[in-house]
Amino acid sequence: MPRTRFVWQLFAGWCALVAVVLSACFWISSVQLARLADDSQLRRMADAAVGLADLLPPDPAAITDESFTAAAGEIARTAGVRFDLLAVDGTLLRAAPAAASEGSGQGWQAATAALLEAARAGGVARDSRYDAATGRRVHTVAVPLGPAGAPAGIVQVTADTAAADRELAVAQRRLLGGYLVAALAALAGGLVLARRAARPVGDLSESAARLAAGEFDAPLPVPEAAELAKLACALAGLREQLVERGLTIGRQGTQQEAVLGSMLEGVLAIDARQRIVSINRGAAELLGLDPARVLRRPLQEVVRNPDLRRFALLAIDCREPVEDDLVIRGVDDRTIRLRGTALRDVSGEGGAVIVLNDVTEIQRLENVRRDFVANVSHELKTPIASIKGFLETLLDGAADDPVDNRRFLGIVARQAERLEAIIEDLLALSRIEQSEGAGNLPLDRVHVISVLSAAVAGCQLRARERGVAIEVACDGTLESDLNPALLEQAVINLVDNAVKYSEPGSTVWVEAAEEPAADGPAVRIRVRDQGCGIDAEHLPRIFERFYRVDRARSRQLGGTGLGLSIVKHIVQAHGGAVAVDSTPGTGSTFTIHLPTAVPA
Repeated sequence: MPRTRFVWQLFAGWCALVAVVLSACFWISSVQLARLADDSQLRRMADAAVGLADLLPPDPAAITDESFTAAAGEIARTAGVRFDLLAVDGTLLRAAPAAASEGSGQGWQAATAALLEAARAGGVARDSRYDAATGRRVHTVAVPLGPAGAPAGIVQVTADTAAADRELAVAQRRLLGGYLVAALAALAGGLVLARRAARPVGDLSESAARLAAGEFDAPLPVPEAAELAKLACALAGLREQLVERGLTIGRQGTQQEAVLGSMLEGVLAIDARQRIVSINRGAAELLGLDPARVLRRPLQEVVRNPDLRRFALLAIDCREPVEDDLVIRGVDDRTIRLRGTALRDVSGEGGAVIVLNDVTEIQRLENVRRDFVANVSHELKTPIASIKGFLETLLDGAADDPVDNRRFLGIVARQAERLEAIIEDLLALSRIEQSEGAGNLPLDRVHVISVLSAAVAGCQLRARERGVAIEVACDGTLESDLNPALLEQAVINLVDNAVKYSEPGSTVWVEAAEEPAADGPAVRIRVRDQGCGIDAEHLPRIFERFYRVDRARSRQLGGTGLGLSIVKHIVQAHGGAVAVDSTPGTGSTFTIHLPTAVPA
């Protein structure tokens, strides 16, 4: 509904006031003017009646028609009235000639009973009435004839008000014209005053609108009126508070955005209708969404996961926080831990805040930890149980048998060596992980061929025992920044595994070469064998601690299950990566990629 401007409201009120006041004044003036006209005419008629009574003899019997007409004619023509001579009881005695044809005075007695009574009392009586026959108002004046206390007759004067009414109407029209002119002048002045009074209000309104639109630097007028000046001061204070609150909200919003943006956890806020009202970068990445395109859109429209939608409904409806795990299917399944808390604002609208935490890696590490504890317990328990069993056998009497004594002690020695090897590998793996985490692995610029030659030399004895040949191919000038001892250990583990799982008469190739990379030249070290190979199902877990493809054969060959895990962490401590490619029945190829190769 359109609103009326303040100036027109003021002007409308002024117009109504002027109309009411001038109408009342015109009505009062008209009434008073009519009353004055009637009083003036009645006074003239009374003066005429008194003058005629003074001219006539006090005894009505001495008055003839001729003398009455002669005395009344001149005055009647001058005053424009009609004279009648009545007896004290109202009987018409004489009438002016002009009045003779109007009928007898019989009707006058009833019509003017009060008038006759006042005249008989010795006073001048006046009366006004409406004559239905002529449609005019008639004034009547009666005065006593003769002594005031005992009049002998009554002189009656009658006149209609037609002429007086015409003059009154003219006077009223002139009065109305004057009032209309005064009304127009008052309205014009009122419009000017209304515009002047409304101007500061309009200025304040415009300033308030600009303030509401965010133009906090817009000037505020200072009206002269005390109330408007107070309002302007209040708006100025409000502007300062809005500026301060805006800055505060802006800072809080920036801080909140920075906090949410820096959180690793995802934060998703929805309203009661499951529309997304806020989402940080973490949640967008976890759900694969674009934050700028999903705001104010329904959750079920942008996330095609019924489990998440059900959890959102549960979080909105429950008063207590709720938790659940969500699995997001894809190339690599991810497990998201959800924690939802319901929101309630002052308006009664609901909603929920959902915190999303990717626990895929945590669960994987937890599984690795459990497997590691189980495996290390098993790997340590096996040699310990063996040592304990043979020692108990020796204590039970086998120590007296020279043959069994030496055989049992040899078994105990081998199991002790195996136990020592496991512990040494665990300690080595722990030291490598510490260096990897701290990033302080000492590096030297060395020739890669020297590291490979030392590693192959350490494996030659076992290779000759198994009838396996080892060939090395590397440019003697190739250099790289690396830790010689650790890299030698990694190559020894790979070559040792290749020799153990190769058939007699086969060959193990150890190669190193420079290869291009995105951040500069790199070193590629490759160990290739002709062994039994590894099935594809084992390749993703081949570098885990204590993971064995063939547990029985691995223990038979003296493996601890930690060799390839040590290789992986040594390479990662150098900032590189290790990979495996294997075909069952053909052989396996382990490749180490090391960054920052520096050719001589």
